[in-house]
Amino acid sequence: MKRFFAILLAFALCLLSSATRAIVVSPCDVSDSMASPKAVQSVMEATRIFDANEFDKLDTYLATVPLLIREEALMVLARRAASFDSMTPEREKFLVKISHQQPQYLLKSQGDGYWVTIPAFNYAGEARWVLNHWEVKLLQDEVRRLLGYNQLMLSKWLSFTSSDYPLRRDALVDMIARMTSENVDKLVVLYLNDKNIVWIPDNAVLGALARKSGNPALYELLWRRRTDAHSLTELQHLNMPPMTQAKITQMIAASVNPLLRNVATRQLAGLKPLPDEVKAFLLKQISDRQRGKAVALMVAKKGHTPWLEEALETTSGVTHRNIEKGIDLAKE
Repeated sequence: MKRFFAILLAFALCLLSSATRAIVVSPCDVSDSMASPKAVQSVMEATRIFDANEFDKLDTYLATVPLLIREEALMVLARRAASFDSMTPEREKFLVKISHQQPQYLLKSQGDGYWVTIPAFNYAGEARWVLNHWEVKLLQDEVRRLLGYNQLMLSKWLSFTSSDYPLRRDALVDMIARMTSENVDKLVVLYLNDKNIVWIPDNAVLGALARKSGNPALYELLWRRRTDAHSLTELQHLNMPPMTQAKITQMIAASVNPLLRNVATRQLAGLKPLPDEVKAFLLKQISDRQRGKAVALMVAKKGHTPWLEEALETTSGVTHRNIEKGIDLAKE
């Protein structure tokens, strides 16, 4: 009896596996299907029902459509939902449902010596993309509303320990880049006055605010905080043209952070011509017993050997020796 049930279970699993097995098609199969009058008509009808917000009717209709055409229609509808002005609770529920489905038709095409298999119509991925961006929009709308009523507390809204922190952070960073100067100034004050902001786990918001506002106090915090990819990105962004006095000042300030010092020094050494304050900064770096020779070599390779040779006449000791060694190594 146990053997019988084991065989029966295996048979049932086999049937289930067959029912959900992927169907591999060629690009030509997909193109032919999409160009067929039946597919065009079906997609148009599905779109009409979708726009009317009649999702029970849409489910019933799609169930009558051949699977490949159905998956094409779902792809079109998922992309159509990216128009957030027309988003409704019913559309959002529909997107959530199809985002958990697995497209059954796979497209197999040959690359450079290998085969690639991807969904013919990745409607589930498109739905997830739309839902993610819809949630971002809702979060940004919430920030605007709270900011407008002076009720925004950044450390509370960002929820550092919650699982949705990355989403909230990215929504705010994206928003900062497009904010008016008035709202940016409000956020700067909120950031600097929030005692709990010290527990923020990364520098993404701080870096975005510093870049947008140019506020020296924010940059000072950025260079003093634990270095991560976001602080490095902001330092590198300072090196982008047009070069300004404020950018030079901040690159020099960033050098107080040991993990950013080499990058800041390299960026400053790449300036042409070298401003007087940068020359003074580089000479101080060259005077370092441990890293001065490497700095001198870097400056020479950046095309500033003539300046280094002039500096030989006014320097002595460690600085003089490091400049000599740096020039000699650059000639090798």
